[in-house]
Amino acid sequence: MDKSPRVTTWKTLAAGGALLALLAGAAPAPVAAQGFSLMSPEQEQKIGDEEHPKVLAEYGGAYDDPRISGYVAEVAGRIAHVSDTPNAKFRVTVLNSPVVNAFALPGGYVYFTRGLLALANNEAELAGVIGHEIGHVTARHTAGRYSRGVMAQLGVAALDLLFQNSMASQLAQAGGALYLQSYSRDQEYQADLIGIKLLTRAGYAPQAQAHFLASLGSYAALENRIAGKEGAERRVDFMASHPRTADRVERAIKEAGVGEGEPIYRRDIFLDHIDGMVYGDDPSQGFVRGRTFSHPGLRITFTVPEGFRLNNGTDAVTAQGPNGAGIQFDNETDRKALAAATSAADYLTRIWAAKAQLQNVQGITINGLDAATATTRINTDGGQADARLVAIRVSPEQIFRFTMISAPAQARQLAEPFRQTAMSFRRLTTQEAAALKPLRIKVVKAVAGDTAEKFAARMAMADFKLDWFRVLNAIGPNDVIKPDQRVKLVVAD
Repeated sequence: MDKSPRVTTWKTLAAGGALLALLAGAAPAPVAAQGFSLMSPEQEQKIGDEEHPKVLAEYGGAYDDPRISGYVAEVAGRIAHVSDTPNAKFRVTVLNSPVVNAFALPGGYVYFTRGLLALANNEAELAGVIGHEIGHVTARHTAGRYSRGVMAQLGVAALDLLFQNSMASQLAQAGGALYLQSYSRDQEYQADLIGIKLLTRAGYAPQAQAHFLASLGSYAALENRIAGKEGAERRVDFMASHPRTADRVERAIKEAGVGEGEPIYRRDIFLDHIDGMVYGDDPSQGFVRGRTFSHPGLRITFTVPEGFRLNNGTDAVTAQGPNGAGIQFDNETDRKALAAATSAADYLTRIWAAKAQLQNVQGITINGLDAATATTRINTDGGQADARLVAIRVSPEQIFRFTMISAPAQARQLAEPFRQTAMSFRRLTTQEAAALKPLRIKVVKAVAGDTAEKFAARMAMADFKLDWFRVLNAIGPNDVIKPDQRVKLVVAD
């Protein structure tokens, strides 16, 4: 999504939060050779230190629940203890994001989202992801990825200059979001192999790697189906940045040579810790409920047209519609621009879209608020498109904006739905804002006669309730729920 302008008020950073330092214990025999990197350990540390605040900003800060962050750190400590880096320091952060993702930065920074924790079903699966990410760190894949980014942007001829100057600063400039790029197939297999060996050393069930990969696949398939893209390329962030297949994971398990003994899953302990965890949007980020977005802190709400799917991003709320149509909602954060605007119409024509060829400029009122709208023609990667711009001035310090895009052939058909979306924007009352609560994970125990269908009826999702229940609990269509079996529900707070 477009990173500019930034909606800083929609995310509250939990400074410090779940940042935990873990020192590894005694080192066993090596399990992997280190990968290619131009950086020294000191430079790797500098890159990680510089990129960490950016990761927090991108993912809504650290999830401020010591019970969960401490637990994840404890599991990571077990894995780090049997790694090949006895003196390395791994800084583990649980990110306050509903997306399913995990990744690492140079310098030992390792991240897991609460969305990933919600999808896992036991401690062994969590440990498997931790082992996989530590595998990338110890094999120096993260540092190597930054090094290749520098080489691609600056060229081999510039390496001498890099070595004479501050490589760390060059890497920071070239590195933006490299932690989200894909690893190679060989790197993924190497990280799987390292992770599975670490899992086995720590006593966990290595098959947990494959089990969690299956859950990721089911989650991605459901996301695509809900978006009307059944069979399309998977959209889960972790799958995008970690291209893995089940056969490669199984091959790594065989190559790792699983030892004897009773493998550890620790399902009940894991479920005890995530019971009550926020699921989906955090209150500080606003809530998506079906086609409606509401923000209790900003006290605003609006509804998008039928056929559009809302996504609550870090910098903007977006909605994807049919045939490439879309809506972006954000706000103006430039204090000078806000101070210079005498009205919503003045802001739209003279500041926000000053360089656009605007048509049909109108000053309007939306639920008692000063607003303005206009249309323009823009160029996109897919060709020309029509854009409807709407600016709504809530106060001298707040102007919210809709950018509504459609193909020229759709413009007339979407004119009224777009108008209704703009007109649906309103301030929430104090009581309405107070009534907005997050969804949470609730762990319950089955009794005789319970079925997936019965549990699904209790899920707080608007639709696809049964599908979500099965995916979050890794329960297949032929699986029978047994008495005393514990399952995860998503419920209103």
